[in-house]
Amino acid sequence: MLRRLKTSEFLANVSKLITGTAIAQFISIGSAPFLYRIYHKEHYGTLGLYMAITGVIGVFSTLQYLQTILLEKDDESAINAMWLNRFINIGFAFLILLLLIFFNTFFVHWINNPVINLWLWFLPVSVFFAGQNEIFRMWANRKKEYNLLTYNAIFMALLTPCISISWGLVIPNETGLFCGLIVGQCLPALILFLGLRNKYQFGLSIVSTEKIKHVAFHNKQFPLFSLPSEFINRITNQLPVFMLNSFIGPASVGLYNLSMRILGLPIQFVGVAISTVFQKKAIEDFNNTGSCRGIFIKTFKSLVLISIAPTFVVLFFGPDLFQFIFGENWREAGVFAQILIVMVMLKLIVSPLSYTFFIAGKIKLDFFFHLGILGITTSSLYLGLSFFNLKMGLLFFGLSYSFCYLTYLFFSYKFSNIGSI
Repeated sequence: MLRRLKTSEFLANVSKLITGTAIAQFISIGSAPFLYRIYHKEHYGTLGLYMAITGVIGVFSTLQYLQTILLEKDDESAINAMWLNRFINIGFAFLILLLLIFFNTFFVHWINNPVINLWLWFLPVSVFFAGQNEIFRMWANRKKEYNLLTYNAIFMALLTPCISISWGLVIPNETGLFCGLIVGQCLPALILFLGLRNKYQFGLSIVSTEKIKHVAFHNKQFPLFSLPSEFINRITNQLPVFMLNSFIGPASVGLYNLSMRILGLPIQFVGVAISTVFQKKAIEDFNNTGSCRGIFIKTFKSLVLISIAPTFVVLFFGPDLFQFIFGENWREAGVFAQILIVMVMLKLIVSPLSYTFFIAGKIKLDFFFHLGILGITTSSLYLGLSFFNLKMGLLFFGLSYSFCYLTYLFFSYKFSNIGSI
């Protein structure tokens, strides 16, 4: 068993990504007590609202053709898929700029947060660089450039808090948070591009318009079904941000975002790393044998073991830990964390494994699942906030989402074997 573990390519690749992510998260955790003592709940609430808007509209930045970079069987098709994504991303960023120019007053009134007005003009920049970063990350994953992904994650983790802390010590308003976020989106994308360009030939000179059209048409199920699914998924994930901002105010958004940021550490620490490698390995196994159930079960067991300790720590010590690390003003975020911990740990387990929906070609079903999840979670959160209070709203939201994750897990397991489809 030890010999197999030592020679396992899957574990070796996961270890590389986990090491880089661990260093990045230690930097993030180490800087957080300083940041949350410099900036107020309202500042983080405004930043959280901006990130929620960026995340929701960013789903259109590649029309979900992103997965084709990894799924194409030969590199020539994958390069054309990469440029398809890049062209769509550039066009969408420009479209956002035009919409802001002509409909800025409408957006400002709809969002109902005066502080965020200035920062809306940076949405095209965030969408463009975040999209380019994802495109290059997908190519790096295809070519197993896990060292480059690791170094990039560490650099991004260093860059963002350094800028935010430095600026916040001089001008303690939301400006430092936004500058750290935007610079942290731009430079890592450029570094990934330069690192990959020196090793691989994917310039425009080797791209064919006809092949790009072929990739787009052959994979039209992604914009038709995966795009609406992911859009609904992102709205569902950001639903508390929008509703808390509307029902209560930006301070509650700041508390919620801190709780979700800390609860999301295991997802960032190992979930993303395992998911990245699982996708590649599962595709290979499914294409070769018609089943990826072996790696599915192996990954499931690993994620369950990882989730046990954080769940019990937060359930028993959440508020005290948040108060000790971030200060008395953030103790309530620990209470939010206690309410949401089960939901987040199920997300850690299920999200990577749900990639079997893509592998098995069940994108249409995935869309209807996401539609159902949006309806269930929206109703639960609205009822809780309208008829009870903030904590009950979050409890209803967490319980309904947990039920949806368990349903997803069942079908993800079923689709891991072609004989069960």
